[in-house]
This record gives sequence, structure tokens and C-alpha cells, in this order.
Amino acid sequence: MNKIYEVKSVPIPKFSKPIDIAEGKRIYQSRGCGDCHDVNGSGKTFIDDPAIGTLSGSNLTAGIGGVLSDNTDEELAIAIRDGVGRKGKALIFMPSTDFQGMTNEDVGKLISYLRSTPAVDKPQGEVKPGPLGRFLFLIGEIPVFVSAEIINHERNHLTNITPSISIEYGKYVASTCTGCHGFDLKGGPIQGAPPEWPSAQNISKNGLGHYTEANFIKTIRTGKRPDGSEMKFPMPWKSLGQLTDTELKALWMYLQTIN
Repeated sequence: MNKIYEVKSVPIPKFSKPIDIAEGKRIYQSRGCGDCHDVNGSGKTFIDDPAIGTLSGSNLTAGIGGVLSDNTDEELAIAIRDGVGRKGKALIFMPSTDFQGMTNEDVGKLISYLRSTPAVDKPQGEVKPGPLGRFLFLIGEIPVFVSAEIINHERNHLTNITPSISIEYGKYVASTCTGCHGFDLKGGPIQGAPPEWPSAQNISKNGLGHYTEANFIKTIRTGKRPDGSEMKFPMPWKSLGQLTDTELKALWMYLQTIN
């Protein structure tokens, strides 16, 4: 957790048009950033468990205690995609494995949106891995504790990807799901979650066998499964409901390729 990582920065495009800022806001909402950083970006404590640890998202505004004023767009991109802070130290419980494939354009729109939001004065919440959290990390059960350790920091980043109802784009969208549903998307216990949290569902083709594309999309948008049951916390359906029809259809198409 104290290892220093060297990550080369790449130029991140800046955006100022309202349409681009709005897209950055949608990315923030649909990718679940608010689950750890709160709806206004000021950060919040999202896990407070004596065994797992106390974990809080950073204040992503320009207010006192925030990170925007002290970081360039390129440094913020490294934090988002590589899980590495300014001085090369790993960010604890930053799920960068979900965002490592994000294009330069999408990262740029996300950061431009954050820079457009009101400053909130709020100090960094506590980030303190607990004894069980550290043990589970050591045996490989909670890799997200130090996502920087399992990310290829020398990979090339896509400049952009054209939204389309395709397997390729669906795979791009599905990366958002790996933090809870696993890299194989077949579900199981959510890494780092308190024991009372339910396991993530299998969202491979087999796990979604009783869904159609239409009711899959409806479930994501409403939080209700075809049988009328409600999806339980921490499934972030309200965030994922911000995904576009193209994103959801592409996601469905990609999930159908996973057995």
C-alpha cells in the first residue's frame, strides 16, 4: 500500500461547451462516481467497518480540502485510470480497474465537468484499511484496495470510441460493472464489502438467461426485475439508469457473449 508507481501522463483534452460538460456530468452519474464521492463531488465515507476499514472518497471540487486545485487534468486522469496519486502513491480503494480503459475524451469530459462544479469546503474523510481488509488484500480477495498493483500502467489509451450498438462498445461499457460483478462478470461476494452486503449477480449469458434485451434495460432503468422483485443495495441502478439506450443495448449484446 506504500509502493510508489511511475505512470507517464498523456495529454487530456479540455472541454467547455455545455453539451460536453453535460456529457461529463452524465459520465459521473452513470459510472457511479457519486457512490464514493457524493452527488456534489465533495466526498463521503462509504464503508465504515472495524474489520474491513474506514474508506472515504476524495473531495473532487476546488474547495478547501478538495483535489482539483492541486492537480492538473493529466494527474487527475492518472488517478482515475491508474489508481495513482500525485506523488506516485497508490490510492486506496479507488476502483480504477473499472476505468482503466476509459478514453482520453471521456476522461477529459468528466474532469471538465468536475472543474465546472461549485467548490465545496470539506476535508478528506478517513481512509484506514482495517485488519480484515488488509488480510483479504494480502491473499488476493480485495485487489481493489490497491488497484494500481494490477493495472498495466504502460498501456496505450484510446483517444475516443464511437458509441454504437456493438460488442466492442458493450465491452467498453461493461468495464464499469467489474468492480462488483468481477472481471469475468459472473458475480459472487463483492470485494471489500461488509458481510451484510448481498453477493453480486451473475450477469453473463447464463446468469441473464431469463432476461430479454427489453426487460434487461427496463430493470436497469427501474430497479425492478421481470418478476417484480427489487434490486437490492448496493446495486447502483439509479446511476446505471443514466446510461443511454445505445450503451445499454451494447452492454446487453456484449454480456450475451460471456458464457
